Amino acid sequence: MATAVIAIALCMSSLLSLTYAGANINGYVTGKVVCNPCAKKGKGGAPIKSAQMMIICFDKKTNAGTYARKGITDDVGVYKIAMKPGIEKDDCEVRLHKNSPLPDCREIVPGKNVTKVDFSTPVGTSNNKPLYSAAKVIGYKTKGSRCH
Repeated sequence: MATAVIAIALCMSSLLSLTYAGANINGYVTGKVVCNPCAKKGKGGAPIKSAQMMIICFDKKTNAGTYARKGITDDVGVYKIAMKPGIEKDDCEVRLHKNSPLPDCREIVPGKNVTKVDFSTPVGTSNNKPLYSAAKVIGYKTKGSRCH
């Protein structure tokens, strides 16, 4: 009888821990940084290697900052930033953090230098953790670009 009670207690605690773990963002945010993010669909902008960005999260109720972490893009302009558990109810956005590493593509495009993060549905997994996507591609523009 005592063994059955212990077994039931262990099963219940496992279920509770799974529910709690699912409520936390213990994963990654991914997105892309390009030169000329306003390029027509299909053509896209050229990826920017070694671009720096930062994810910043705010509590929805108090607007207080809850999390900030820097990231850097790989050879194809993609970044992957690790998130800590417990920020699922927060608003998070990814912003360009430093000047572009490309000397001919450094102009900021208002509205194309920041994007919200969508935590509603993971787009995949990385290292057995959920992978969430930034809502849009961000980037810089070349001088004279029609990107507004």
